[in-house]
Amino acid sequence: MLRAAMRGRYRAGIFCLALIAGLATAADITERVTPAGRYFQDAKGLPLYFYARDVTPGVSTCVGDCAKSWPPLQPASAAPNLKDFKRIAREGNTEQWAYRGRPLYRYAKDKTPSQPLGDRVGNAWSVAFVPLSTPPGIGLRALFVGRVLVDARGRSLYWRDDERPQDGRAADAECERDCLRNWSVIEAPLLANAVGEFRPAQRRDGLQQWTYRGKRLYLARADAHPGDTRGDGVDRVWRLAVLEAAPALPAWVTVQASDMGEVFADAKGATLYTLGAPLEKIRKTTCDENCIRKSWRLVPPVAGAIASGEWTLIEPPALLATPGVKLVWAYKGDVLYTHTRDRGPGAIGGDKWAVGASGGTNGWYPVLRRRDYEE
Repeated sequence: MLRAAMRGRYRAGIFCLALIAGLATAADITERVTPAGRYFQDAKGLPLYFYARDVTPGVSTCVGDCAKSWPPLQPASAAPNLKDFKRIAREGNTEQWAYRGRPLYRYAKDKTPSQPLGDRVGNAWSVAFVPLSTPPGIGLRALFVGRVLVDARGRSLYWRDDERPQDGRAADAECERDCLRNWSVIEAPLLANAVGEFRPAQRRDGLQQWTYRGKRLYLARADAHPGDTRGDGVDRVWRLAVLEAAPALPAWVTVQASDMGEVFADAKGATLYTLGAPLEKIRKTTCDENCIRKSWRLVPPVAGAIASGEWTLIEPPALLATPGVKLVWAYKGDVLYTHTRDRGPGAIGGDKWAVGASGGTNGWYPVLRRRDYEE
């Protein structure tokens, strides 16, 4: 069964098994290398992005207002084309860099190198990332915990703390017999060759198993769907096969169950929201200043607070400026709010507040935690 699944064709969008060795980049583009692969950045180290709606190679569909939020990465004058990076034409007689036909963009809210606030915005934008090479049947998936090794169906892989490699060689398998009722071995074909840090290793039961840096890879039978992580921490020895951990949540952020799924909340459990339109527009059309101040609270930091990943500190909106409050928390560059009528953890009474008759994204929305970012 497992071998048949591993031989199956991969689902589009789960992972890309592109080779990353020896990539040459243009002078306007730099790389950030991690165990999971390579991220493309501009010359200042700011993240670059792909747009899911750019489906025709060499053609950018992000124009007009879109390009104000997502500026195209323009080549320096007379910059030469390379094998994987080529200049493509844009409207207005301008040009843009593309990687293997995929146009590259910046994000206007990114201010800090290696901190991609635009990743997954609108379910259409993703960081420009090339994953490491993996054997057939193994890939990478972006989960809330970071980039995790997965099988051909996108299910999370695991390794054990008590299987410690020695001198680069895999340790003897500790999961045998009864253990295999709950865990599956990620089998390697009999004539499998090493792929980068992935190597086949024999087991005492005669099976050949894939390892990563000497750690044997397993599948939890309790995980039914891509994005499940039920095996993490079991018996205090099983760990998700995380190659690149996501930045830690700030200490004050909690996760609460709600009718919409898991939402981010403050330390007291109050759901966090972002606003989908300029605050001034809301004030003029749907909810005046008194209405806003009565219904919504900003989230100021405590002394010594430190930004982490997508959670940053920015200046508060002028309309809600308060003496002594110079910075407030933001998520993906958008100011965070709590709703004064949410009475308990998981309450989402502020969902779509002030959307009004115009609909669209004008209003407040809870910040959801998606377990599987590639679902």
